[in-house]
Amino acid sequence: MKFNTQFITFTVILLSIQSFTLDAADLLLYENIQLKVANAEMVHQNQVSNIINLRDLLLKKATYSRDCNELLQRGFTDDGLYVIQPDPLKLTPPLVVNCNMSYDCSGGWTVLHRNTRQSEMTWNETWTAYKYGFGNIQGDHYIGNQYMYYITSQKWYKARVVIDEEKDGWTQQNYAEYDIFRLGNETTGYRLELGAYRGGAGDALAGYENMVDNLPFSSRDSDTDGDAANCASKYGGGWWFDTCSTRSPFAMLTQKEKIHWEPFCKNCRHAVLMVKPVNMYCRSEEMTRQIRY
Repeated sequence: MKFNTQFITFTVILLSIQSFTLDAADLLLYENIQLKVANAEMVHQNQVSNIINLRDLLLKKATYSRDCNELLQRGFTDDGLYVIQPDPLKLTPPLVVNCNMSYDCSGGWTVLHRNTRQSEMTWNETWTAYKYGFGNIQGDHYIGNQYMYYITSQKWYKARVVIDEEKDGWTQQNYAEYDIFRLGNETTGYRLELGAYRGGAGDALAGYENMVDNLPFSSRDSDTDGDAANCASKYGGGWWFDTCSTRSPFAMLTQKEKIHWEPFCKNCRHAVLMVKPVNMYCRSEEMTRQIRY
């Protein structure tokens, strides 16, 4: 009986030491990426080891890819967290992003934003928060307008908004794609530039009912929309607004529990905004797979 008690005590101590060692290692890694990665605060301490190219991050002479598509070309095929560094390297810092390597026939999508209906985030943030990003890269988040500008300015990108909604008891997924997606710098108010639309979810950003192409970004403390009211304050989130005269926005992916993308849904379950270079095409639209959340 005494032997069993001693063995149990030793096992508890060993497990405690091992747990402490793992926690200490996570803390060291977390402190390390905070020194090297601009948006490191968007990765929780216990998620640092999930960064797939962590070895590149820890090497003093690491060579980063410019986006998720370049990572895919280098042989990284797993979905998840990666560190990238957009051009020009002397001006832009390394960033941690979520890469979707398995969606559609070619993969290589860099996720810029994700929201769910049950999101714990309020989204009613300031201009600075939307500039540098907030949230959890592995969950609901906004990568930040400054980093969107860095990524989308280095070459021509297309964007895809993938939306989930429940209809008639079934979960349906659809998308809206724009063959150009680019943000201007902060002096332009992070002006949004969109190309031609394709997809089945409806053109909610550059259609007749709602035209936000070439409009600046608005937040609750920086009202740059053309409406007399402050649309970001009214709807509780930063976005590109044409008008806020209606009860609900025609398209807005940064609201708490109210994700709009008409005509597909007025209260969508999930929404993901992601980009990849325009020269990466599928051979057939039928090859498009559903995104995994």
